[in-house]
Amino acid sequence: MDSTGNLINSANEFLDSLSGLNEKIKTVVEKIKNKKIDKSELSDIISTLEKNLKILQDLKSKMEFLEFDSPYKNVGKLKGGYDSEGLQEIASYSTYLRRIASEKKGILERVRHALAAHKIALSHLTEDIGNILLPPNLPLDGSYKRMMFEFPPYLVSTYKTFLDILEPKGRGVLTSYTISLIVIDKGKREFKRVKVEDPNYEKFIKEKFGNAIITSIKRNFSKNKIIDDQYVRRVLAIGYLKTYKDEIENSIKKKIDELLNEEEKSCLNKYLDICMMFRTETDVNGGILDIRCMEEKKLKELELKEMLEREGLFKNGEPIDPLKKALQIRNEISKEISKDILIKKFSEDVFKFYLCKTPDERARSNLFPSIMITPQKGFLSWMKVDGINCTDVLDLKFKLEEELPKYQIPLKNIGGVALYLIHDWNAVERFNFDKKEIEDLLKKIALIEPIKEVLKEKNVDVKKLEKYGKVKKEKTKKFLDLLSGI
Repeated sequence: MDSTGNLINSANEFLDSLSGLNEKIKTVVEKIKNKKIDKSELSDIISTLEKNLKILQDLKSKMEFLEFDSPYKNVGKLKGGYDSEGLQEIASYSTYLRRIASEKKGILERVRHALAAHKIALSHLTEDIGNILLPPNLPLDGSYKRMMFEFPPYLVSTYKTFLDILEPKGRGVLTSYTISLIVIDKGKREFKRVKVEDPNYEKFIKEKFGNAIITSIKRNFSKNKIIDDQYVRRVLAIGYLKTYKDEIENSIKKKIDELLNEEEKSCLNKYLDICMMFRTETDVNGGILDIRCMEEKKLKELELKEMLEREGLFKNGEPIDPLKKALQIRNEISKEISKDILIKKFSEDVFKFYLCKTPDERARSNLFPSIMITPQKGFLSWMKVDGINCTDVLDLKFKLEEELPKYQIPLKNIGGVALYLIHDWNAVERFNFDKKEIEDLLKKIALIEPIKEVLKEKNVDVKKLEKYGKVKKEKTKKFLDLLSGI
């Protein structure tokens, strides 16, 4: 028990010592943004994160070896007969064991969250397409609950919505359709069964088989998660919400000013000022909610209602009409705007990750640890990037990643090819691909006939590729076709 106690104490001390790290990283990030960074400062932060990462990995290994991940095993299990005095001693000891078990579970959870946060912070500071705004806002000391309980209720609701996207409930994500159909060819009926990922499966069937008769449709669901690690999911949700909290709040304020009259705004502002007076320190310790303070919170809520009554904002325990309307509008637009901004910001980063990195690079990267390397379209349906059809671009890119190695064509810059084929050169340059490099790739790809069939299946305009396919020698074309058989 001594070794367990020492490990818990040393882990808590180490994690508590990280409380100032976020502010240090924030200072460095501000200097990077203003192009005033000294390389040694950035190197020092990266070195600190790498050192912390090793310590956290060591703590996690020791805790898992001591079964901190199943702390309640055998607690409270009694065998044999005991007298009343013995039972009292055992009950007291069982209470002690449960307290230790709770501490074990809590500290291991905190270490795992800190470990995930450090991995993500390091990658976003060191990789070209990383979002440098994210690292200062991650729970680097593992206290993700402390950070979450600092959020207003609508952001907590957005946090849960975000987690639902990363971890679908119920049957899971709709990934494809299995369609049974009858195809009429030269007067003969032929039964076929095809798997289609496109939700517009009727259009796909018509283009592929003509006037076919669909006899049955089966929807295929997957319970896989786009990000498998639960600690990573929580850390990312907290990090992105905290990173864009100010932008979210400014957008909400702007919208409220447009929708409310002066009386409603006055009531709302007065209500929010009073609520801020009653806001206390978050009742969490080491990322764990302190239940003992719940009664005190209830008393404060009663005091708050009494003050609101005195100020004329509440009547008979309910908000007056102007405040009621203002609160209703604020709650509705707060959830809508916060979700919209959060999804867009996260989508932009994940889209760039899939667009710019090869499968091997994605597997090695910790920008989004445990993320699917090559997801199906159904797992990307939530993505929103202004002016970009994310699912179609990435679906085509992943298909090209599968096909092009057969022809000895490297996968670097294939994201730019997909952007051009689905959109245009403006989209290519928007994501910082070099136009000449993409054109050189297109010239190589245009010589490969089977790739054109792939594009047709994906409803891509093949002419956009064919104009790069002027071949001087027929032998070159034949050679590339032969490569696919190697």
